Amino acid sequence: MIVITKVSVVLCGLFLLASVFQWIRDNQFLRQEQNILTSAVRVAEQERIQKERQKALEQKAAEEQKGKVFRMDFKITHGSAFGGFCATNNEGRKKKGLVPLDHILLYGRHPSGKEFTYYIEDQNIEICAMDNPDELLVRSKGNWFEIRHSGQGRDEGILVQSAVIKRDILYYIILESRHEITIKAVKGC
Repeated sequence: MIVITKVSVVLCGLFLLASVFQWIRDNQFLRQEQNILTSAVRVAEQERIQKERQKALEQKAAEEQKGKVFRMDFKITHGSAFGGFCATNNEGRKKKGLVPLDHILLYGRHPSGKEFTYYIEDQNIEICAMDNPDELLVRSKGNWFEIRHSGQGRDEGILVQSAVIKRDILYYIILESRHEITIKAVKGC
């Protein structure tokens, strides 16, 4: 009987010691999870603050852009299709702000003689007026595009989110969809 009691006391001590170790390990695991959760919340908060700042900067830039006057027209070609933008309204005043690429109607003619019109959609590219009368700004909202000017080889373009195009120089823009368009800023339609 004494042996059974001693064995029982030793087993109880071992179980007690094992439960203490288990409690310590669980406590460390909970602290580790809490630290991970705290850092994840901190990172999410920083990302939210960064997005708010970015949105405020974009709104400020949009407000500034609304007042800028187009001093040049531009022509766009995509394959055999072409389109354009005239900087002057019908009543003679200059247009202001920006023009999304998907608002430019392109006109083309198939080799069979059939005519067609279309828009280049969902590229998030805008052509913006600038203070310099001999420049326009081409920018993308989120997506990158490749641009090169006339005289550069196909592999010499640079990947950008915005680019300044100068008067009477032909530029090639490779869109996210891998389609290539040309754009040229000109004085007068």
